[in-house]
Amino acid sequence: MRFLFSFLVVVLTLAFLITTAIYLVGRVLRDVRWAGSSPSAFRDALEHLRQQVKKLTPELVPWDGEMFSLLSLLRSPERSKGRFQRVTQGYLLSIFQEPVVAFAVQGQGNHRIALARTHDREFAFRQKGKKEVEIWLNGNPLGVLVDNTLLSPDKGGRLLARIDEKPSESYSEISLADGRSISLANRAQAKGPIPRAVVLAGALSPEEENIALALTLLRLLP
Repeated sequence: MRFLFSFLVVVLTLAFLITTAIYLVGRVLRDVRWAGSSPSAFRDALEHLRQQVKKLTPELVPWDGEMFSLLSLLRSPERSKGRFQRVTQGYLLSIFQEPVVAFAVQGQGNHRIALARTHDREFAFRQKGKKEVEIWLNGNPLGVLVDNTLLSPDKGGRLLARIDEKPSESYSEISLADGRSISLANRAQAKGPIPRAVVLAGALSPEEENIALALTLLRLLP
């Protein structure tokens, strides 16, 4: 009887170790796919996020010419789904607490995929490691953010914008290629119940707004 008990303990221990090894190997393989080695995995993940965001878009307030300056640091609601491949989704709100951006984010470690949508535009982000983020606008490459510098996706890699981080101050700065700057609120330093996300120094062209909004959304998403 004692021998049988010992045998069962050994068998259960081996089963546990084998199961743990299979899980860890599977986790590593998923991380490799998330690292970008599998374009099909990225497309599948992006389409999954797109379906999650689609359910939220009917509640969005139309994005007009003033909405960028009305964007706040508030997010609501935030819901997480899934066990291993967690998806966080919800809304970014205006200073009037209106839902103006729907989002869904999925990630593992330093590899994340995010989708954010206003009523008329879709931004997609793929984080590859700690320092590089690929950005798409309506399915087309917008730029690559490397070390806080946004470069165009073409071979020339022209400068589109640069983020000057000032974490100890109320605002960091987004400098556009033409020299114009946008103040980007630092969440840790924000004051007031509904702080604004950005401070604009005048109207932006559509291209400038797309670039500045993409970098702002990247900061605001969870």
